[in-house]
Amino acid sequence: MKFDNFSIKQLLILLATAIASMLLSGQVEFWLPENSHMDLNKYFGMAEAFPSLNTNIVKPFVFRIISPWLAGSLPFSIPINFYILNFISLILFSFVFFLFLIEHKIDSTIALALTICFQLNRYFFQFLSWDYFHLTDSLSYVILFSSFILLRKKKWLPLFLILPLGILVKEYVVLIIPVGYAYLFLHKSSKNEIIKFSILTFLMAIVFLGIRVLIKAESGESLFSQYITQVVYYSNPIALLKRFIVPFTPFGLLPIIFYKDIYRFFVKHKYLFVYFLSVLAITFFGEPERLIAPLAPIHFTFLGFLLQNTFSNGHYFYSKKVTLITIIGLSFLSSFYHLWGIVKFPNSTFTIISTILLSVTTVLFFIFLNRKNQIKIDYKSNQ
Repeated sequence: MKFDNFSIKQLLILLATAIASMLLSGQVEFWLPENSHMDLNKYFGMAEAFPSLNTNIVKPFVFRIISPWLAGSLPFSIPINFYILNFISLILFSFVFFLFLIEHKIDSTIALALTICFQLNRYFFQFLSWDYFHLTDSLSYVILFSSFILLRKKKWLPLFLILPLGILVKEYVVLIIPVGYAYLFLHKSSKNEIIKFSILTFLMAIVFLGIRVLIKAESGESLFSQYITQVVYYSNPIALLKRFIVPFTPFGLLPIIFYKDIYRFFVKHKYLFVYFLSVLAITFFGEPERLIAPLAPIHFTFLGFLLQNTFSNGHYFYSKKVTLITIIGLSFLSSFYHLWGIVKFPNSTFTIISTILLSVTTVLFFIFLNRKNQIKIDYKSNQ
């Protein structure tokens, strides 16, 4: 079966690679004492309380009620419920990720390869598979990036259905507000469409504030205290690398090396630059790697833009297939980590060395690819 821009075969490949990546990531040993400090215990406690609320859970976790309630409502044990729901969410996220690339005019073959690379990312996909209690993250990403696609297609009814509820999944969903206005204004949308989005924004704000009024949670950090704690990252070069480069291994250095291309990319997609700035703003309020995760689809869309520019003239040193298999191979090698996975590195030193080597190798491959392709293009044009 063939759709407008992709095929059912490609979706089946993504299904298979998602399952393979999830199996390779392993499962968190949530019962071990050394894992007692992890966020998963908060979600576990909320699920156990279903259909009631566990107000002993600290904020902001206590406000993220939908995912733990879903896990608490299924008839199996709570860990199995979380695993099943997270498994489904990550498959949906893979499909939405692929469609997001397609929606931004990335060729379906390139989009397929880049989605597989994303599925092999140890921080964004495999971490969520390993710690399957983070269903809130998986589900919120499905909602957020589905909303991007629905907004571009002006599908207002599903937007009104999923976004207010999405606030109760995780507050990340508010990221759609600044980027939504940017998209509508930049694309000269009608006054009626801007009014509809404003009503939607109002409903999301009501849910966001209402849940915080209804649930009295005294413990936990305020947004201000979280900001004060995290802002120090921006004065530490190593922390900046950990926040903005390492999570995208092996592709983290490419936007820096190909800075002219990232500039052209954001000129072409100005509303995505607004989204980029919005994600940067929320990184002041939590852990570095996980809070940068909402940038993953943008980063991989840029990679698609970079690859399509390489292939645009039809003359390239390597075949498209060889190039895409190579970047998938680099992503697979980058998936190994010392904290999770069926096969783990013995310690963090191996992870650091692997990250440096693979990031540099990827940069050199892209530079070599672009130079060789340019030589061939120049040769063809002079014939």
